[in-house]
Amino acid sequence: MYNDVIELRATKFHIHSDDPSFSVSRRGASRFLMSGEVSQQPTGQLSVATPSEDLELDLATHSRPMHAVHQLRRSLPRDVLMTTTETNDGLEVTLNQVMVPAAKAPRVRIVSTDLVQRVLQLDENKIEFEGAVGGDALITILCDSRRVTIQVRAGLTASGTALRIGASMPTGYRALVDGAIVSVWKDADFFEMVA
Repeated sequence: MYNDVIELRATKFHIHSDDPSFSVSRRGASRFLMSGEVSQQPTGQLSVATPSEDLELDLATHSRPMHAVHQLRRSLPRDVLMTTTETNDGLEVTLNQVMVPAAKAPRVRIVSTDLVQRVLQLDENKIEFEGAVGGDALITILCDSRRVTIQVRAGLTASGTALRIGASMPTGYRALVDGAIVSVWKDADFFEMVA
């Protein structure tokens, strides 16, 4: 009964690299410095522990800190906010636990007439764009039952498309754009006015 070992964590977040040439050092309770390059064949493992979920991320050979940040951004749970800062020593990553809103996240879908640029559904309310727009296209943004259609030009980058989507949300919704990733939330001010 009393022989069970209970692991106690003094801090909420942990990041560990099993590759000695890809260094992850702790700089505080929720800050980590990443530097170096993955040298293990074929992949290196990055272990991440958050208050709500533990993750194991694979990093390809020659991956650098920006690659790890990209993988983290796609994999972290909804209640963890990540910010990054470039320093002389490497890339500093800060993780913070945030309150997930009580209201259900909206269901966001993107329908595009472009066949070249990829749209990845990361979560119910989070999408990511990859590649550039191949030709002039129409993109329809569907948030729950509301929709908006916009036109995009050939050659628009993934981050450019994300910015256009973020600026063109249907009434009652707001977007947070981080590079090529768009997270959509209900606009509480709008729904209070309607109610």
